Amino acid sequence: MAKRPSDFDEASSPQSADWEAVARHMAGEETAESSSRVESLLADSANRDLLGSLDKITGDLSFGSPSDIDVEAALVCVKSRFSEIETRTLRLESSASRDAAPRRLKWMVPFPAIAAASLIAIGLGTWLTLGKHAPAASSAVAPPRMVATGVGARDSLRLTDGTNVILGPQSSITVASGYDVSSREVEIHGEAFFEVVHNAAKPFIVRSGNATVEDVGTKFAIRTGASDGVGVIVTEGSVSLASLQSASPPVVLKAGDRGTLSSSGKIITRHGAASDDDMAWLNGRLVFRETPISEVASELRRWYGIDLQLADPAMASRHLTATFSGEPADRVLEVIGLALGVDIERHGDTAVVRSVKGRVR
Repeated sequence: MAKRPSDFDEASSPQSADWEAVARHMAGEETAESSSRVESLLADSANRDLLGSLDKITGDLSFGSPSDIDVEAALVCVKSRFSEIETRTLRLESSASRDAAPRRLKWMVPFPAIAAASLIAIGLGTWLTLGKHAPAASSAVAPPRMVATGVGARDSLRLTDGTNVILGPQSSITVASGYDVSSREVEIHGEAFFEVVHNAAKPFIVRSGNATVEDVGTKFAIRTGASDGVGVIVTEGSVSLASLQSASPPVVLKAGDRGTLSSSGKIITRHGAASDDDMAWLNGRLVFRETPISEVASELRRWYGIDLQLADPAMASRHLTATFSGEPADRVLEVIGLALGVDIERHGDTAVVRSVKGRVR
């Protein structure tokens, strides 16, 4: 008959002394007692395989094992946590078996958990040690970093200089190597909103397609992939918008301005044209105001992963006015069909737009 957990005796029950013995073994600081416990655990072939794998992991760690690791401090931290859990477990078991015959209760810990706790202890000890030897943050050059979002997802991050970035769906930001050391440059694909911490000595520069946007202490949004090129919306302060493919001087955009760098390299400025609708995506809303169907299709790909195709190229001249706030894809397509007076047939991730026979729009 198989034993229940509470039927095991102390000799067969891995206790805190066992995971401590494994931790000392992995750190190379075994005592006679811990060595004996490890040998007992290794009598099981499964335990031998697991411990071998963990030994390899610690051996492959890129930071190695410094000679002055404070294993004792690491073990104290982990043991304290185990004790807290053990106390709570014993209380629960005691409560559940209050009417049963009195006997000593034990907290059962499987060997994999013991080995994992030991690895945590060694990692913690290494962290404690490396903290004393790590180079100053100011002298370290951070590698390039990229953050990307999927369909319909948004994300935010704070850069080392305190600048906040919010990414729209299917967008990415690449932070240049050594950011904030001698310069501050990022690259954007898709849509992003920036709340920049101004630093005149190190201007904040965003590169997106052929556009270069330099902050002058501001909050602004950039959108690429639109049918009309790279768009910039300024909500606070001002930015300088320049083209990498044109010798024309940069254009300064102020709060409320909308600037667009066309595919030909021409900068088009519309002063005071920005509105709350331009920032609606920050709250998960899609707002279309007389928006060309090509741009609507681009947004549907980013927000819903749907490829909107036109059965008749003549429909490309259509414009849509509608607002969506998280509705399911089928409902969005239904509203678009009604607003444009067309039929939309969906096949998986593809939606085909067809004219309704007998209806003129």
